[in-house]
Amino acid sequence: MNRVPQLLAAARGKKATREQVLALHGRIVDEVLLWTAGDRLGVKDEFSLRFEVMILAVSMVLVALKDDRGMVQGLWDMTFEGFEESLRQRGVNDIRIGTRMRVIIHNAMGRCRAYMDAMKTADDVLLRQSIIRNVFHGVGDQQETVEMLLASVLKLPQRVLDGQNS
Repeated sequence: MNRVPQLLAAARGKKATREQVLALHGRIVDEVLLWTAGDRLGVKDEFSLRFEVMILAVSMVLVALKDDRGMVQGLWDMTFEGFEESLRQRGVNDIRIGTRMRVIIHNAMGRCRAYMDAMKTADDVLLRQSIIRNVFHGVGDQQETVEMLLASVLKLPQRVLDGQNS
């Protein structure tokens, strides 16, 4: 077994433990469930909404964690473990899970890239447009709700990285 990558990561302090990643992921999931509960966003609370909001939330945290490669990769992996588990709980069988997960990963990568680009350039207009396009299916007539979600999302990394939730 080649231990060089493990040793290099440990030497740089970049190895995140599964427990650390799980705790961070749990705090993000708690936020997502708060945002999506009871049709709070004016969009029916179902898998597609939770997917969109989860990718938005994870993207914001990934930007904040950019220098911690171990935690970034761990959070990304844990997010998709969660999606896979959710699909299985909804009855997606082993034959279909691979196809569904490939679509989810493809969609998530595009959305994540859009959110992260907007955050890196501090472009709130671009971030707002991405949220409207993805979370609200292009319908921007819920301006107050969009602004509430945007404000909460911008504060999310600090809350979850400090171990707090709203």
